[in-house]
Amino acid sequence: MWIFTTREITIFFYAIILIAYILMRNKGKDIIIPVIKAACHIKLVIPFLIVLLFAAGFTLLCTYFPFWNWIYVKDIIFWTLFAGVPVCFNATSRTIEEHYFKNIIIDNLKFAALVEFFTGTFTFHIVLELLLQPLLVLFMILQSTLVKKTESVKKFIDGLVAIFGFGILALTIKSAIDSIGSIQFIDIVVGLILPIVLSIFYLPVAYFFAVYAKYEILFLRMGFKEPKDKKLKIKHRFAVIGACKLSYKYVCNFLNIYVQKMYVNMSSEDFYEILIEFKKSNKNI
Repeated sequence: MWIFTTREITIFFYAIILIAYILMRNKGKDIIIPVIKAACHIKLVIPFLIVLLFAAGFTLLCTYFPFWNWIYVKDIIFWTLFAGVPVCFNATSRTIEEHYFKNIIIDNLKFAALVEFFTGTFTFHIVLELLLQPLLVLFMILQSTLVKKTESVKKFIDGLVAIFGFGILALTIKSAIDSIGSIQFIDIVVGLILPIVLSIFYLPVAYFFAVYAKYEILFLRMGFKEPKDKKLKIKHRFAVIGACKLSYKYVCNFLNIYVQKMYVNMSSEDFYEILIEFKKSNKNI
């Protein structure tokens, strides 16, 4: 029994071809090496390791349940790399939407998630997958480039994409019906709910990254409006952390409003007056 589906094998196959093509080009190394160096930066490596550790902890926790099967490790790895990492790293952006963390759960409950589950779980013969994947990529490229030309071209490409998508969905449903007798029900259920459970499990990680990123920006801006005394700066930062704690809302509030009231030659008394004003305006602290 194969661990990877024919669709996953197809994607790996074309990915290897693409990487080999880039490396064989004269400027291939000039493109890949800077990307690798950037990815190995300490500020990216540490968060990435934290995400992986949470995945390992989640996997270890799941092994204590009676339904556990080691084949689920593949699904956990794929979700962590292609969903968990983007979710956590996107949370560190300068501005995230108000209901970002709630939408992480909602997005996994949408019908699109169900369709994605079926189209990813019930796959076709390797030969058909090798033909379908390039067509899918071609349609995506056409949809993102040629649609800007004329309205008629846009409608034509959208129609092709719709036909292609519904065709794959119809074939997938047929494949699912034909295979349902040979697939254990528990595996289907676990595969369906695993992304939702992982999304909930990773919410604290994404939230922590978001708060940490805001604190980093906050302390950077405070540094421009404080004396050069390092001990005093450290004292101010601990005071701000004590006031804002782990509240993303409060850190943003202090960053957007109260940092503006600070100035370079400000005394400690003036700083703590600003902090007291901040605490009064946020009575729940």
